[in-house]
Amino acid sequence: MAQMELNLDAFLEAGQQLKLAGLGLPGIVTIAGLSGVDGFSLSYDGRSQSFTEKDLELAVASAMDIRFALRIAPRAELLQVALNLPVKQVTFVADNIFEDYSADLETFIPQLKDAGKMISFYLDPDITLLKKAYRISADLVELNVRHYSGNSSATGQVEAQEQVALMSRTAEKNGIGVAVNGGITYQNVLPLISIEAVENVIVGRTILGRSVFVGLEAAIRDFKSQVA
Repeated sequence: MAQMELNLDAFLEAGQQLKLAGLGLPGIVTIAGLSGVDGFSLSYDGRSQSFTEKDLELAVASAMDIRFALRIAPRAELLQVALNLPVKQVTFVADNIFEDYSADLETFIPQLKDAGKMISFYLDPDITLLKKAYRISADLVELNVRHYSGNSSATGQVEAQEQVALMSRTAEKNGIGVAVNGGITYQNVLPLISIEAVENVIVGRTILGRSVFVGLEAAIRDFKSQVA
């Protein structure tokens, strides 16, 4: 059974509309937690005046004991934010991450692990990238599955699913946990969770879209029933 992680990025982007409805990000996190999500994730770059480090702290605090993954680029000032917050996981997200940030990662990862944080990388489904994540002691990988979810061909979808399955099995054999993210919906999630090595399904925009019609609690519970 895969777990459901609610990515809050889409909710943050829709922040003005949600505030007009009387619901801020801490309120969303609270409702989602009570509705049964297994984890949260949120991207933070430290550059937005409309979402400050204090806002981030409030969102993380609202999650209580539910796993929270902070998604950041490997930058020193963001490392300090991650160390200061009670997040259980740090997911590094950047283009050419192993080439452009190798020295930073070698410094950052031991500090984060010493602080009890799990380390994850957002990766395209490429075995070469998986090997690099393994070599620098990743605990988890978050696989970009848009090549699957955005594929309009049935044959193409099957091939993409097989690629994700190969990556997932290889990661599992090497002691690395696997999450999938990218265009996942109520309609296309089942083939992904049929891959036994997939532990975590990350969704955001599809939950936000459905919540407009049925409410956040029902949207989450409907998706949870799919992956249970």
